[in-house]
Parts: sequence; C-alpha cells; structure tokens
Amino acid sequence: MRSKRRPETSMHKVTGPTLREALHNARREYGEQACIVDTRTVTRRDGTGLGSTRLIEVSVTRPGAVAAAAPAETREETRSDYTRAIAAEVERIEDLIDALRAGQNGRAGTDKASVGAYPLGRQLLAAGASLPAVRHLQRLYRAETGGGDSYESAREHLAGLIRTSNGGWRDLAGCHLFLGGPGAGKTDLVLAVAARLKKMKRRILVLMYAPRHGGEIRRLQEEASARGYDAAILRDAEQLSGGLEYFAQYDAILIDTPSLCAGALADEELHRVLAGQEEVHRHLLLPLDADLAERERAWAEARTWNCDWLALTRLDLTARAGKLIDILLAAPLPLSLVNGGAWPGPGAEI
Repeated sequence: MRSKRRPETSMHKVTGPTLREALHNARREYGEQACIVDTRTVTRRDGTGLGSTRLIEVSVTRPGAVAAAAPAETREETRSDYTRAIAAEVERIEDLIDALRAGQNGRAGTDKASVGAYPLGRQLLAAGASLPAVRHLQRLYRAETGGGDSYESAREHLAGLIRTSNGGWRDLAGCHLFLGGPGAGKTDLVLAVAARLKKMKRRILVLMYAPRHGGEIRRLQEEASARGYDAAILRDAEQLSGGLEYFAQYDAILIDTPSLCAGALADEELHRVLAGQEEVHRHLLLPLDADLAERERAWAEARTWNCDWLALTRLDLTARAGKLIDILLAAPLPLSLVNGGAWPGPGAEI
C-alpha cells in the first residue's frame, strides 16, 4: 500500500527583543501567512562580554506547512486569523505600555518644572527629598518671603524651618539618655560623642544600662581605656536612681540603653526613675534609612519616653541624603545629633 506524502512541518526560530519585533521579523522572513506555533523567552550569552541578553523567540512554520490533523485550508485560515489577532493584541498592549511610560516621563518633567521656581527645588529632588516635601517648602517660601529666585534667601528660609539644638559641643552637658530600636546605632553614637567630648578635655562618664552580653561590656571597657574616660555598667533602675547624685561630678553623662523592644526597658521602675529626673535629656535615635512605618513607630516611642531630642544615625547607609528633609519636616522633636556610621568612623556632629 502506497503511503501518502506527509506535508512539510519544519519549524523555524525567529527572535526579537520584544514580542512585537519577533512577530514582525517572522512575518518579514516567512510572509504574512506564516503560522506562529509557539513563543518563549530565551537568554543568550553576550559574545564580547560577561553579561547575557533576554530575547523573545517565536516558532514559525512556512505557509502551507501543517500539523497532522484537520483539513489544510481550514487549519491555515484558522491559524492565520489567530496569528493576526495575537499580533494585533501584542501591538495594542505594547503601544499602551509606551504611552504609559511617556506619560510617566512627562509627569516627572512636569513635577520638576512645578518646583522649578523654588530655588532649592531641583537640588533637593536630586538629593532624594520627596516631591510632596519640596512642594511644601515651596509653598512656605512663597507665603513667608514672597518667593523670589535667590538661592541664599531660600537657604536661610529652610534653615529657619529646621528645628535644631542651635548649640555646639561646648553646650553638651548634663545627663543624656539614648533610646532607639534594633540596629539604630545607639552604642556607636554614644562612643562617638564620648570620644569627641573627651578630646575637648571634658570629664565624661559613659553608662551602659542592662547590656545584653559580655561583648558589649568588653567593647565599652576597651573604648574607655583607650580614650581615657570613665565607664560603668548599670544592671537595673535602682542603680541608676542611686547614682544620679554621684554622677553630678562629671561634665557629661552618656547612658547607652538596649533596644526599645528589649524586655529590660519595659521595667516600670525605670520609667518611674526617669519620670522624676527632668534634668535627664532623652534622645530618640532614628536611622536615616528608616521607612515610613519605622518613623511612625519612632514618633510613638518618643511620646512614651517623653523624649526631648531626635538624633539621626546611619547616614552612610542611604544614597538619598535628601530624605533628611522629609524626616525633619515631620519630626515632633528638634534635631540634636547626627552620626555618619559605625564607630570608629566619621563620628557624630551636633
């Protein structure tokens, strides 16, 4: 029995950077009636580099090539219609994506243009300040100064809006308690401040309240020995209460504490002791790279502990230094200290 000749079913692979271009290449090489059988994403190694490129690959059969079932004419019409429908839908979606991208770029340009009249607007946006914060500053600048394009005038106005201690290292005296969440850099800040004050020939005492382990104690001992200031460990609130009068002989007392989520700070006796010591300055530490939720939790802790000051830390861990503006505009506390990173490092500044 003579077998029937099977039609040609060879597949051809065509690629393009996008599905639209891959389909366009397929139609250009194999005609408008080419049948698209399959699509997939492929990754090809770059020939002259260490990277790779992602492409869209379509499997194509020549016009007239068929699969094993159904009459050829019906199958060709069906596949051809299906291919055209897919191509049209792909083009529609990619046109929509292009339009959305163009709209976003246009809005970004409009946003920058909208603050262009504010002398510091573009500079603050480039540094990482948010657009709402810059617009807020622009409105205040117009309302309070009448506007204008003077850079120095805008700079002076911004400086007047930011609440700070308005003091120097010579003014840092008395008892200072540092509070913050996990990884906020309390110990790094305390050690940096102690080193700076000791360099100015001040009498310094560093207290570590309820240290977690011997490593923290050892670090404090080594720093105190190397820098030449006094240090002590407080195990509970009673020791803190009993030593406050003795601590008065020092120019500055710096108290390092565990994380705010640690059980040691939940001690009611500690809250009672601090409530009766109005002369103790309470600094809430907030990392500059903290997200919005962390900031909200920090403001809540500031109310719980009746904090006086805000200290910003981990300035070295963010590429958007302009976030400082967003934080200071929203902060319920004036700024006391900033710390560049882990100690020993850039050190703290008032």
